[in-house]
Amino acid sequence: MVDAQELIDCVARYNPKSSRALLLSAFNYGQEKHEGQLRRSGEPYFSHPVSVAMILAEQKLDDASIITA
Repeated sequence: MVDAQELIDCVARYNPKSSRALLLSAFNYGQEKHEGQLRRSGEPYFSHPVSVAMILAEQKLDDASIITA
């Protein structure tokens, strides 16, 4: 699973004005709200939203789109 720093670093490479604090806050919020939830496969539920956020970051989307993911 992607960790917060990996996601933030990916965004920072193409958007130096990105809010690292806001991205970290959103990551931590999502992780906290989905703690203990598992997918049918047994992996943490949060693995999917954070993977989607990473895909959006790789496509160089804005902070709001990544946070929404």
